Amino acid sequence: MSVETRDKLFQPNRDRLEHMAFKATKKGLKPDQFVTVAIDVDDPSWTEVVQTLMPNATEADWQAFRDRGEKPVARGTAMADGLVDYLAQVCPDIAPALLGTLPKGVVRAIVMADGGASVYHIQPFPHFKDS
Repeated sequence: MSVETRDKLFQPNRDRLEHMAFKATKKGLKPDQFVTVAIDVDDPSWTEVVQTLMPNATEADWQAFRDRGEKPVARGTAMADGLVDYLAQVCPDIAPALLGTLPKGVVRAIVMADGGASVYHIQPFPHFKDS
């Protein structure tokens, strides 16, 4: 399990994850009620999680990214209940970061790739103009 691989996936997705967190807080969700996620679609460890969080995404949707030479990444916002408990069980090394008290003003971003998961603290920020 490579933290370095997940860091490389997190960095180019950070702005988008922060924007999704911003939108969730503007809808009234509290930071401990949700998480933002970036998942390597091609990692078989996380196939079921991707299918659960994005049931309408098809293999053809992901193939379009591969055809352009990009890594398909499922990004989104998910309710913390259930997902956090599941990840704490399958990745006990990140359980303290998942279940611990959040510092004020931050949200959890979870990156799932390379057979493992990493937790990052991000600040909700309106990087993009809402459409």
